Amino acid sequence: MGIATGLFGAGPLYDPETAPAAPVAIVFGASVRGGRPGSFVEGRLDAALELYSRGTIELLLISGNAGGTSGDEIAVMTGWLRARGVPATALLADGAALDTYLSCRHARDDFGLSRVLVVSQFFHARRAAALARHLGLDADGVRAGCACTRRAWVRNLAREYVLSRPKAAFDMVRNR
Repeated sequence: MGIATGLFGAGPLYDPETAPAAPVAIVFGASVRGGRPGSFVEGRLDAALELYSRGTIELLLISGNAGGTSGDEIAVMTGWLRARGVPATALLADGAALDTYLSCRHARDDFGLSRVLVVSQFFHARRAAALARHLGLDADGVRAGCACTRRAWVRNLAREYVLSRPKAAFDMVRNR
């Protein structure tokens, strides 16, 4: 895997209803406000809940920043899932995953995972799957929806293509 994979991602993206089975799905955190998930996070949580409810996965690895300036992503995401019937025994938490690369590296190194689904919006899921594969995980991307404003989509797409993908390519080259 090289710089092109980091810039463009690789591999198919699945909808939650067609995703292949895996033991664990990584659900990536993002901004939370006032104890509630933002639109992007809520879309990821909806997709993850569907994967869990269908029996496609057994565990959810909630990955994000537990001490972020917008709030504790892990607590908010875990609370959202618990309120919808996901038992605590089906949840793993990584509150030190400050970016996608660390989320994938922690999944491999700290949680001993080898096969995962990565759950996020289309633009992020493809990059996340590429990073996971680069780190040796057998990973497939699962597309999450988002009830976002046009402004939020534009802002996040710009961030993805201008900042995040070049950073991912650089992380792959230097094996951060």
